[in-house]
Amino acid sequence: MGVGKPVNTRGDCLLNPETLVEEAEASGHREACKILERNSSYRMGVGVRIEASGNHSFFIEILVYLYPASGSLDLKALGKCVALLKELDERGYFLACQDGGCVSCEKTVPAEKLAEEYAAVKSLTEAVILRLA
Repeated sequence: MGVGKPVNTRGDCLLNPETLVEEAEASGHREACKILERNSSYRMGVGVRIEASGNHSFFIEILVYLYPASGSLDLKALGKCVALLKELDERGYFLACQDGGCVSCEKTVPAEKLAEEYAAVKSLTEAVILRLA
């Protein structure tokens, strides 16, 4: 099964679905993920799972950190996180609580739509978390 052509997700990073599939096949858990953005508020990446049937399931994952590792709470920053989580929920992302004050947001996306969805959620995330005062 073909997984599509390499796609530009940002200027300095070329995402190749074939490479992700090769990495997943080589891994013991049949999954691979490439982190494309990371900062103190969130981590964003793309990945693939190889199902028992052999089909490839591509996804975008965003980890939203609700508070810093120091444990201090900034209500303004927390409000931005909640606003982002609402937006991702509306876009069809599955939200799940993780350890350490983190929320995992994941959406399955066809290989040919990875770049488009990544660009959209990157822009959304930056607008909500980084630019809103």
